[in-house]
Order: sequence, then structure tokens, then C-alpha cells
Amino acid sequence: MNKILFSLITLFSFQGVSAQAFTQEAPWKNVRDRNDIQVYNRSIEGSDFKEFMAQTTVNADLSTIIAVFEDTKAGIDWVENVDEMHTEKVISESETITVTLSKAPWPVADRDAVVLNKTTQNPDSLAVTLKQKGIPDYLPLKEGVVRVKSLTSRWVFTPVSDTVTHVHYQVLTDPGGKLPAWLINLVSVSQPYNSLLGLKEMVKQEKYQNRHFPHIVNHP
Repeated sequence: MNKILFSLITLFSFQGVSAQAFTQEAPWKNVRDRNDIQVYNRSIEGSDFKEFMAQTTVNADLSTIIAVFEDTKAGIDWVENVDEMHTEKVISESETITVTLSKAPWPVADRDAVVLNKTTQNPDSLAVTLKQKGIPDYLPLKEGVVRVKSLTSRWVFTPVSDTVTHVHYQVLTDPGGKLPAWLINLVSVSQPYNSLLGLKEMVKQEKYQNRHFPHIVNHP
């Protein structure tokens, strides 16, 4: 059962959240605090599903973190229960289209998501925001695979120093189907936690370090 839940959750949460997730003002409740990773949730009016937010600090500069995210195929190594990821199209230095597949045991159908990714940087704080939006009609549907129809998400990377970055990840999961909301809310805690834990490990790899991106400024 956990594999089924994780498979569904990952597609909706890593790349998909409801737009209302970023406008609610309910107080956050801390649900996990380990390894310098804090995970919070809060109730959303009109929804049985809770909004989750996770944050941590990563020992890497902005370019190193962006390098990890741009290595799309490596997403299977650190994003929990993603089975396939690839870049479908590079539109510009800061804009791409990616495809993610999460396999699920029978009788649950596999899910895929086609996502437009846009990276921007605040010129004052140098914080980098990665926004992702589903574009389900961009590619033909695959037989036996359910296409995620609506999704948006947000990651924010804020430099603390030349070598440390604060990471903020916000998500509201609604995988649909008959899976009970209480069970989804329970299992969802591990998805942002384990993904941030994985990111902390990925940035240690030499291939992601000392990278340069024309659209990213690491420090003043």
C-alpha cells in the first residue's frame, strides 16, 4: 500500500500543488524535525487534504543546487519514488519542459506529468524561485498511463552565505481516486522530508559543483 501511495503522491507533490496552497493563512504545525529538515502541515478550507511545507539549509551555493535540478534524469536518485524523469524540451536557459513517470503496482495505473519549469531570480535577495506548471496537452497520452491534468509547485532557494542555501518547498497533495485523505496526509510527511534529505546528498557530488549558469548569480 505504501508503494501505491508514494507513487501517487510523488507526481502530485514534487511537481504539483493547488494554486490555493500559496494563499491560505492557517497556522503551520510542525510534524517532523530531523537532520535540520523541518516539515509542516496545515489544514486548507474546503479540502480534506493538508498543505505541506518543508525547509532546510543545504551546504551548497545556488548554482550547485540548480545543477542538481537540471540533471533531470538523476531525479530518480533523490526524489522519492519517481521512476523516470527526462527533459522533453529546452526552451531557454531558464525554461524547460520535463516529463515524470511514477510506476504503481497493479491495479493502480501509472501516472505521468508533463511540466513547464521556469526559474527566476530576485535581483535584490538573489533568491531563486523554480515554478512548475502542468501542461497535460503538450504530449499525446500513453496507453495505460494516467496523465496528471492540473499541477503547480514552487521551490525557493535563498542564499545564506557563499556556501549555504536555504531551501523552501511547499506542496498540497490531492492524488484523487478512493484513497482516504487521512492516509495520504499521514504518508505525505515522508515525501518532502526524504526529497530534501536526498538533495543534501546530491549536492556533495563533484559533477554538480563549480558550475556556472548565465542566468544565476551566486552572490553579490
